[in-house]
Amino acid sequence: MRKQNVPKAAVKKSARKSRPLFDKAGLRRQILIIFLVSFFIATALILYVFGFPPGFFKRLFSATFVIFLLISATVLGIIPLVNNVFNRWLR
Repeated sequence: MRKQNVPKAAVKKSARKSRPLFDKAGLRRQILIIFLVSFFIATALILYVFGFPPGFFKRLFSATFVIFLLISATVLGIIPLVNNVFNRWLR
């Protein structure tokens, strides 16, 4: 006797695959790019405004740190938060 073509019970797969909370390699790459951009902006700004003063490296460090904080807070914090809020609101 031949077997009938009866569909097998479908195994229900989850719609979302589990993924890590943070992509460490991508986050490290973004932080490195943000640091390099802030370093070059701070260097250009200090050289343009003050020239090469005696406290150049102190000013360079503090300007790099401030610009890095501003850019990283915007790119890594505010933009994803606004994107998430609007994605949930538009559903």
